[in-house]
Amino acid sequence: MLSSCFARSLARIPSARERRCVRALVDGGIVGAATILAFRLKFPVLAGRGLEIAALAGAMIMLRAIAGRVFGVHRASWRMFGLDDAARLGLAAIAVSSTLIVLRSSIGAWELPFGVIALEGLFSLAGLWGVRAAARILDESHARRIAVATKSGASLRALLVGAGRDGRTACEELRARPAAGYDVVGFLDDAPERQGRRIAGVPVLGTVDEVVAVAQATAAEVIVLTMPSATRAERLHVVERCRASGLPIRTVPAYWEVLGGKVEVAKIRSVKIEDLLGREVVETDAARRQELLAAYCGKRILVTGAGGSIGSELCRQLAALEPAKLVLFEYSENNLFDIDAEIRPLLGDRTETCLADVRDAARVERIFRRHRPDVVFHAAAYKHVPMMELHPPAAIDNNVRGTRILVEAAHAHGVERFVFVSTDKAVNPTNVMGASKRAAELVVQSRARTSATKLSCVRFGNVLGSRGSVLHTFRRQIEAGGPVTVTHPEMTRFFMTIPEAVRLVLQAGAIGRGGEVFLLDMGEPVKIVELAEQMIRLAGADPDEVRVEFCGLRPGEKLFEELAHDGDDLLPSDVPGINLVRPTAIDPRAVLPWVARLEAAADGRDVARLHELLAVATGYRKGPAPAAAYEDDDDAAELRQAG
Repeated sequence: MLSSCFARSLARIPSARERRCVRALVDGGIVGAATILAFRLKFPVLAGRGLEIAALAGAMIMLRAIAGRVFGVHRASWRMFGLDDAARLGLAAIAVSSTLIVLRSSIGAWELPFGVIALEGLFSLAGLWGVRAAARILDESHARRIAVATKSGASLRALLVGAGRDGRTACEELRARPAAGYDVVGFLDDAPERQGRRIAGVPVLGTVDEVVAVAQATAAEVIVLTMPSATRAERLHVVERCRASGLPIRTVPAYWEVLGGKVEVAKIRSVKIEDLLGREVVETDAARRQELLAAYCGKRILVTGAGGSIGSELCRQLAALEPAKLVLFEYSENNLFDIDAEIRPLLGDRTETCLADVRDAARVERIFRRHRPDVVFHAAAYKHVPMMELHPPAAIDNNVRGTRILVEAAHAHGVERFVFVSTDKAVNPTNVMGASKRAAELVVQSRARTSATKLSCVRFGNVLGSRGSVLHTFRRQIEAGGPVTVTHPEMTRFFMTIPEAVRLVLQAGAIGRGGEVFLLDMGEPVKIVELAEQMIRLAGADPDEVRVEFCGLRPGEKLFEELAHDGDDLLPSDVPGINLVRPTAIDPRAVLPWVARLEAAADGRDVARLHELLAVATGYRKGPAPAAAYEDDDDAAELRQAG
């Protein structure tokens, strides 16, 4: 009832200015009452002191109002009152009381007792804290009543795993937001010092190994991991232990999902394979942030493949670095529409769209002449290995010719930095896609020797969740009840998340001096069969129910990927998580004529000649040709002949 009255009272105050006046009057009343109470305790008899008390109360109200302005107390919301607000309020109170004590000590004629000053400060602080805490409690209580009244269905009884700082934050958020649909019944935590404690008013009921007993005792319906800062290995270990409960396992968002306020802590979601696999995230410290700002803030930046998995995340992170212009270069109309709709609200008219093809030299020239980019990120590519085995000329046309056209345009128009996004499949390639990306690296490195543009390559492995990745295939197969097809029991791949990969691409681009191939530290390789089994378990199924079947290596596939060629001189960079290959002496007088012959073979659809040329410079070792092609019968015949 009290919370409803409080909420209705606030609702009747129409404007923010009037609400601030009401809060100021309440604060003034508290300070005045604290002054009178301090006098009353110090001097049981107040006869003859009325004028003195009134003058002092008025002075204290004015002084504490001024201190509140200085320390920003007046800007804080009572309904969102937290520790930071309490600290600022405490500093303001201490500042006023300390000033009065100093004045009392230096002006001997002033007979205001030290006890009155101390008691007034104590009572004022307690009252100011109390009224704000009460406002927040009543507001949250009212919100819970409204949520219960309007919500369809009961809240899930949630058992939180992780009672540290992240757990406390998640618990407070969930209790403050009943509409999220979770009723927190307790914590699980392995730390001995937390056993039996209460965190945010919720008890720690046991360790993770006791999950079955605690879940039964509390009638829990869901387990929520509240440990977003834990390593992936730690999360994987906890998930494995929690499976014994048989309850669905969910998680609060990882820290990078909450950055910039894009996702709230209370937005509970299912545990994804991305939470458990891949390398540990290397955070961008203040010094690296300044490097990124120096390289990209206020610059005109062009991103090719802007609507793809890597390109779209590049655009998101670049938008946060305040470029002067961000040019979205994309071949797919739908992809361009989607990324434009996402970026334009952030940058407004600084967003430019180009529906264009990197293979169209005349169009690329017009775009560079119009937008005059300072920085280019080239993320457009054909990337699917089996598809490019079926269409080798298309791989060369897009990945090699497109890169050459962009590099030449960047050189001709004085672009400051050019960053080419490459792949681990470019190392000792056994497929056309990887060989085409290695050829594109050679194009970039050869032009770097003669250009003022700082041209660099960044090479990394698979990114978790990219379009058309193995994760999407596995999810579809699991939803269909299986089987989940894995090519070979020993196949391994490197994985990292898309945001992590893009952060490192941006950092590599910022430190590039020209000609380097940067290698992102991908951590340890992951067995694909283990990834499939993890995804089956996360979907709530059992590997015995949803079978894993081995279908054999597809054309061009390798059992394992490599990040560097044998004999490459690997050097650490100044950025954690990034190594580099020492620039090699590549003569453009040899590379560019070879690229011209390669493109001519693609134009003439001479697949045998194309394979021969790739083997000359990229180390390409042709695997077995696919049995059929999708373009037309001529392609199929060429591929069978080449095989």
